[in-house]
Amino acid sequence: MKDTIKKILREEVEKNALGSTVSRPDQVLIIMRGIPGAGKSTKARELKGSGEIFSTDDRIEAQGDYNEFFSNMFKNGNYAPIGKMHATNFKMAEKAMKSGVSPVIVDNTNIRPDEPKNYIESALNMGYANENIKFVDVGTGGLSAEELAERNTHGVPLGKISQMIQAHKSVGPLSLEKVINSKSRFDSQPDKPKKILYSAVVLDDFESKRLLNEFKDSIPEGWKTFAHHMTIVFGKGLPEDLEGDLGKEVTLTVKSLGVSDKAIAVGVEGYYSNNDKPHITLAVNTSNKGKPYDSNNIEHWKSVKDFAVKGIVTEITP
Repeated sequence: MKDTIKKILREEVEKNALGSTVSRPDQVLIIMRGIPGAGKSTKARELKGSGEIFSTDDRIEAQGDYNEFFSNMFKNGNYAPIGKMHATNFKMAEKAMKSGVSPVIVDNTNIRPDEPKNYIESALNMGYANENIKFVDVGTGGLSAEELAERNTHGVPLGKISQMIQAHKSVGPLSLEKVINSKSRFDSQPDKPKKILYSAVVLDDFESKRLLNEFKDSIPEGWKTFAHHMTIVFGKGLPEDLEGDLGKEVTLTVKSLGVSDKAIAVGVEGYYSNNDKPHITLAVNTSNKGKPYDSNNIEHWKSVKDFAVKGIVTEITP
């Protein structure tokens, strides 16, 4: 009889999605999701009640000027600071969950399913019930990309807003299962960072030939042709906020043509690059020791008729 009672009790113990016993049945974790400017933070404040809100943006603002933080990061090509801010926000939220705060609200954009993964796994490991982990997705708030770019308080540019909207649509609604099964960008060989030569929007052979054909009259005979890519960041992978774009096809618009005695390139728009002049090298003068890098030193540019090419967001490894 005693064994039967123990068996019934074991079967009635509620387990969550990670197999942990639900020991915090009344605590709630809310994951906010949405495009900057759509009203996500306003909604979070409405839901706060006696809980607390945790936002990486707040961590950044607490250390100084928000825009300067990102400006310095892009200028230096060092994206470790944003990772540290995300880590700090997570640790603060985790501490609040452990102390019994409810609801704990994570007010980040959370576009990709791996973004809120550490918060959710931590909550489940603590004993949160599945149904008490909630997703509140404001999407675009019914606004256009242009309106969102104008409304958001952190000056996120139109191009980035448009990319986030597309990513939001591509991922679709978040769910507990989708987040748990997502592959975190920190999961693969954590002790052996992947060496990346550069990140770029890479053209395939067809697009490369189209581009070279369009500007063939501007390329001197004997110069070595490329038309391979637009560099996003040299010597590093994608910035953290663009990692979800890996493998995505994007359209670049050629706006100008630049010429020097060593290189010829086209200036492009349509995707982020930390180069002062985003460009695609068309050809270099090898007889004058020209190299693709010399496109960065071109001083003379002239406007040309818009010409669109497509490429894939890629990280180039050795």
